[in-house]
Amino acid sequence: MSAAKGSAVLDGKKIDSEAHRGEAISVLGVANNPVTGTDERFTATGCGLWVQLPPLEPGQHALTIRGESDDFSVGADYFLNVEAASK
Repeated sequence: MSAAKGSAVLDGKKIDSEAHRGEAISVLGVANNPVTGTDERFTATGCGLWVQLPPLEPGQHALTIRGESDDFSVGADYFLNVEAASK
């Protein structure tokens, strides 16, 4: 995690990230999943750079995520369409 860096941009504005250095998380698997193959619960370690988005107004939004650590890199581009909640 010490080499990890990344960015998130929502509609052209940078979103600050928080580093989570590793904590135990409990995961309930789904039968035939590619990680465990079973529907049993298991414990794993969750870590990484995380962002929390603000509530999004109705309309179209663009979210760009980039990250890297040592020889690993990842990127994702999301185009979101938020609809107004019906009453």
